[in-house]
Amino acid sequence: MTRTHYISRYALAAGLLLSALLTNQSLFAQEHQRAHVGLVYPLSTNGTRAAQISNTVSLHAIAGVSAGEDGVAISGLSTIIKGNQSGAVISGLSNTISGDATGAQIAGLINTIGGNSKGIVVAGLINIAKAAKGAEIAGLVNIAKEQAGVQVSGLSNIARTSGIQVAGLANSAQQSSRFQVAGLVNSAGMANVQVAGLINIAKKVKGVQIAGLINIAEESNYPVGFLNFIKNGEKQIGATIDESGNAVLALRTGGKHTYGIIGAGYNVRMDNAPYVLEAGLGMHVRFSQLLRLHLEVSNTANTDFGNDAYYKSSFRPLLGIKLAKHLEIVAGPSFNYVNYSSDLDAYRPNTVYNFFGAQSTNSLFFGGMAGIHFTL
Repeated sequence: MTRTHYISRYALAAGLLLSALLTNQSLFAQEHQRAHVGLVYPLSTNGTRAAQISNTVSLHAIAGVSAGEDGVAISGLSTIIKGNQSGAVISGLSNTISGDATGAQIAGLINTIGGNSKGIVVAGLINIAKAAKGAEIAGLVNIAKEQAGVQVSGLSNIARTSGIQVAGLANSAQQSSRFQVAGLVNSAGMANVQVAGLINIAKKVKGVQIAGLINIAEESNYPVGFLNFIKNGEKQIGATIDESGNAVLALRTGGKHTYGIIGAGYNVRMDNAPYVLEAGLGMHVRFSQLLRLHLEVSNTANTDFGNDAYYKSSFRPLLGIKLAKHLEIVAGPSFNYVNYSSDLDAYRPNTVYNFFGAQSTNSLFFGGMAGIHFTL
C-alpha cells in the first residue's frame, strides 16, 4: 500500500470524525428551543422529539409535551413536562410535571408534580406534589406527600408536615402543622393552632385548640371546646345550684388552663320550664395547690321541650377550694342576662335592668352559684 493510500485513509477517518462531532453538536444544540408551537403531540414544531427538548415558550391548542420549560407553557387541555419547570404553565384540564416546579402551575382540574413545587399551584379540583414549599389552592383536595407551605382547599388538605392548612371539610398533617382551619375536622401529630367546626385531633398542641364541639390530644393546655379529652388534662363532674334554683350535673373537661362545660339538670321552682341544659367555657387561675379561681361563661336553657323557654347567659368567677385529692367545693357570684317570651312569668323578681322587645323580655341581674366538683 502506497503512502498516498495511507494519507487518503487518514483524511477520510478525520473527515468522518469531524462530521460526527458536528452532527452531535447540532443535536445538542436542538435540546433547547425558544419556542414550541403545535396542536397536539407529535403535531408540533418539535415533532416526535418534543419529549427530549426543553423550551422557553410553548403554545399548544390541545396538549403539549416537552423535556422542560423555563418560561411560559400554555395548552388548551393538558401540558406534560418530563423534567423540571420554571415560570408559568397553564392548561384547561391538567398539568403533569415529572420533576420540580417553580413559579405558577394553573390547571382547570388537576396539577401533578413528581418533585417539589415552589411558588403557587392552583387547580379546580386536585393538586398533588411531593413537597409544596409555596402555596397550593384547590377546589377539592391538596396532597403533599412530604411538606407543604400553604394549602387552601374546598374539601381537604393532606400533608406530612404543613405550615398553614385551610379546608372546607378536613385537614390532615401526619407529623406536624403550625396552623389548621377546617369546617369539620383537623388532625395533626404536633400542632400550634387548630380551629375546627367540629373536632380537633392532635398528639401535642403547643398553642390553642378551638373546636365547635370536641378537642382530643395527649397534651394541650389551652383547649377551647365543650368537650375536651386531654390525656394530661383535667376531668371533673360537678353538682351545682344557682340563684334561680337550677340544679345541674355538669362535666368539665380540659387542659391545664382552659376547659369546657356541658351539663343537664332540673329546676323545682319553674313548673312551666323545669328542664335545664347548660354549655359553657372556663379558665383556671391557680393561686396554690389548694386554691384557684374558675372564670366561666355559660349558656343555660330552662325549657319544657315545648313552647316555654328561658335563655340565660352568665359570667361567674367561682372560687375553688380543694378539700381532698379528688374533691373541690366552688362558690361565687354571677352576672346574668336572660331572654324569654313576654307572655311567660318573670325569670327573676329582682333585676338590675329590663328592656323589652316586640314579643320578648330581656333582663340583667346578679346571682350566684355554689357546688361540689369531683375530679375523675
